[in-house]
Amino acid sequence: MKIEVTRSGGVAGIPRRGAVEFAMRGAREASDAEWAALYRQARSEREQLTLGEEADDVAGPPSRVRDAFQWTFRFGRERVEVPDSYLSGALRELAERVLAEGS
Repeated sequence: MKIEVTRSGGVAGIPRRGAVEFAMRGAREASDAEWAALYRQARSEREQLTLGEEADDVAGPPSRVRDAFQWTFRFGRERVEVPDSYLSGALRELAERVLAEGS
């Protein structure tokens, strides 16, 4: 599995990017197991965000806060954009860890 994270916006407007790749099954390193566990936790939160967006379509997309970060995730071929105010729990931990430890 390959995960890419981009954090854009903020006061300075300087984007940060990071990416990690790990094995979900089969022969893998200890760090792969940690990444896979965090991804699985974050996946359920990601799905809840997607369900919430579909319910919010009537009211329009979530408003963006001036100078707030905007997060873009790529999980394989899937792309998800999340305003900073919506990012929490395992999904936030995954995002910050990818930026800190990814290439």
